[in-house]
Amino acid sequence: MYIISNRVVDTINRLPDKDRLPISRALSANLLHGIPPESTLTPLQCIVYAMIRHYVKQDTERGATPAVSCSFMPRGCAFG
Repeated sequence: MYIISNRVVDTINRLPDKDRLPISRALSANLLHGIPPESTLTPLQCIVYAMIRHYVKQDTERGATPAVSCSFMPRGCAFG
């Protein structure tokens, strides 16, 4: 399970338009399907992605309050 907190949502929403969609897609592709983000992002976007991915990991470990009412099962789980 992954927690997408308000911190993650706010960070993504504050990105410039040219970066918001590619980074959002890379995050969902990585969390849901295990696809590495490096194949679709520029080097600068990879740096921003790494920061956001760190937030997701940190918030999930802390059990932060989710910003959305759904959770994601990591790839390789019983349902994946």
